Amino acid sequence: MTTAKSAAPKPSAPRNPAHASVPKPGPPRPAAPKPGPPRPAQPAADAEPAPATPATPAAVPAARKPERSSGPDIRLVSATPETALDVADETVDRLLDEGTAPDTILVLTTGEAHPWQQHEESFGSEPYWRQYTEGNDVFYARALGDRPLRRDTVVLVVNGFADPARSTDALVTAIGSGTAAVIVCGDLDQVRALTGL
Repeated sequence: MTTAKSAAPKPSAPRNPAHASVPKPGPPRPAAPKPGPPRPAQPAADAEPAPATPATPAAVPAARKPERSSGPDIRLVSATPETALDVADETVDRLLDEGTAPDTILVLTTGEAHPWQQHEESFGSEPYWRQYTEGNDVFYARALGDRPLRRDTVVLVVNGFADPARSTDALVTAIGSGTAAVIVCGDLDQVRALTGL
């Protein structure tokens, strides 16, 4: 009876370690493929309820770019702060000669007011602004004035800056005042540095 008991445990002991060593490498093999496929499968299921991506936020910037390109045609004409008024007056004359209606032209200055504006304002603010409202002729004003101004064609005179701290604001405001064309007369390096044109 003692020999039968000792014979039974001896064969079972070597068989168990041999079988225990086989399952150990087994679990790591299935564990590696499991994380791979389920993870991509879950985001694919999550993507179905998100039709916000098909609405494409990327399409929004794409829509903004055409808006910029469909904005005013911006032309740069080189001038110094001292000659910018003369160059702007020549530009206005050329526009009129080409058939541009005077009531569609707005001349804006970034520095000292245009002599025409100074003359007209000497009769008072009300008659001066009435000319803009009636819109019968070329109108002259400051780029950073009291009122928002808008016309088809803007001739921007960069003749210094009345408020140097707001130089970029003056240029951006003036450029935004033209609906069809903006002609900038000034130091082009300075204009580009301030506006990125």
